[in-house]
Amino acid sequence: MASGSQVVSGSQVVSGVAPATAPADALTADAQLALVGGRQVEVSVTRVPQARATVVFENGLMLPLTTWQAVRSTLGDCCHTLAYNRAGVGRSAETSEPASPGQVAQDLQRLLQDQQLPPPYILVGHSLGGQYAQTFASLYPDQVQGLVLVDALPVGVVKRGADFPWFTRLALWLFAPDFARREIMGIHPMGEALMAGPRFDGQRVIRLVAHSQASPKAEGLIKDLWKGVILAEDFGVWAVDPDEAEARMDQLYPQSIVRPVQAHHRVQEMAPQWVVDAVRQLAP
Repeated sequence: MASGSQVVSGSQVVSGVAPATAPADALTADAQLALVGGRQVEVSVTRVPQARATVVFENGLMLPLTTWQAVRSTLGDCCHTLAYNRAGVGRSAETSEPASPGQVAQDLQRLLQDQQLPPPYILVGHSLGGQYAQTFASLYPDQVQGLVLVDALPVGVVKRGADFPWFTRLALWLFAPDFARREIMGIHPMGEALMAGPRFDGQRVIRLVAHSQASPKAEGLIKDLWKGVILAEDFGVWAVDPDEAEARMDQLYPQSIVRPVQAHHRVQEMAPQWVVDAVRQLAP
């Protein structure tokens, strides 16, 4: 993560699954619709013989499951994979009420069961998706083989929504989709819960931290949201300096493996092999 340019980046199943060796565009085309708790969820699954694990991908804020195409098409016959869109993204239905992180994790658990994808699970979470991945691991530690946090949003880095500057709150209210606004307002309590709750085994956590010589520049709150980026100095959302927050991750997972990556925030698209190598290292 580049200092000063941290980011905030989320059944009844129709059959039809692409092979794990399918090209990236096929992984997009095979996305199906499932029902989880009566809500439509867009999901893409690959299955392989004798899979060593099931890799589950959590997207960053407002990003679709296609953000993982390059990673999934390179994993080969290592593992089953599941990528899905959280509420409001792609063809996944929005919810009228904000879903707690625990509810999101429970829905994901149900989706995995209905898709008949067995543990052990390797959770791969990008940006805000990294916090959802950690929440799942804290609720179902016996099912999780490991975590790959892809330039994940550090816990505790974002202010309470009520403490955002007035212009940021106004812009979110005027321009941000409802589902994105709900997720943004839920970042602070999710971080608090992760810091206070049970910790996942840090020996099975790999953190890919993006560094780039050219930091991205703010292009406006909504445009940056769609790109998976919020620049702290322009929108006043940070509770603490991003570097301090990253150091807090060292305290949460003192035995985790930290790998700097020369890439911008969306590592899975710019440098997918780093993600693939981390998954293969964690696979049993």
